[in-house]
Amino acid sequence: MTDSNNTENILEIKNIEVVYDDVILAVSDVSLNVPKGNIVALLGGNGAGKSTTLKSVSTMLASERGKVTKGTITYDGKRVENLNPSDMVNLGLVQVLEGRRCFGHLTVEENIISGAYTRKLSKSEIRNELDRMYAYFPRLKERRKSQAGFTSGGEQQMIAVARAMMAKPKMLLLDEPSMGLAPQLVEEIFNIVKELNDKEGVSILLAEQNTNIALRNADYGYIIETGQVMLDGSAKSLLNDDKVKEFYLGISSEGRKNFRDVLKETKKSKDQQI
Repeated sequence: MTDSNNTENILEIKNIEVVYDDVILAVSDVSLNVPKGNIVALLGGNGAGKSTTLKSVSTMLASERGKVTKGTITYDGKRVENLNPSDMVNLGLVQVLEGRRCFGHLTVEENIISGAYTRKLSKSEIRNELDRMYAYFPRLKERRKSQAGFTSGGEQQMIAVARAMMAKPKMLLLDEPSMGLAPQLVEEIFNIVKELNDKEGVSILLAEQNTNIALRNADYGYIIETGQVMLDGSAKSLLNDDKVKEFYLGISSEGRKNFRDVLKETKKSKDQQI
């Protein structure tokens, strides 16, 4: 695991527990770090705790009657568990929620501009920022006068990312950007995300079920299941890990398994060898 005392980490999560409605334990013990300027992938199946972990960082849990009950979250050197989402945006952290959440009745361009609301820019500054975003998202420039509600799923995902980048974030949280999209569009969006990371220097924590595409574009990865981190390592090492391949393919000679079972069997095999 990466060094949790490294001052070069823009985000450090230590042993957090998240509870909904005071009774439902969604995350029981998650620790992870995001080094400045890196892309870190948080991987796992549906219901593993990925979205909850991201919302604990962006402090959006309260709107869903959830709260961090244990552990600490430090963003850019500051404890943030008790802040609110607008505080986080002002600190330079923006989340792109699962499902894109565009304003359907507004145009593509109006949606993107809304991301700069907190920056109080002049009209000329907004135009410059729009041009900067359109350089990354040329497809959106072509559709800029269209109502967002009539654009494709891939275009709406691009709108959501461009809108978030208009806030000039230091860190971006992306929740399931590939969901419901054709493989070609997924590839295109991840290429843009990688380009934003390279050229804008924005750090990214990415929650994703599509293991292959996420690890091919990330620097480091964490695998989460039932609210706990089960495995972490460099993206390259995870991409080549037989246990990870077996889990995400979901099939072994004995049928479908979960990742916890795969790890237990591996440990048992090693113990028997000793």
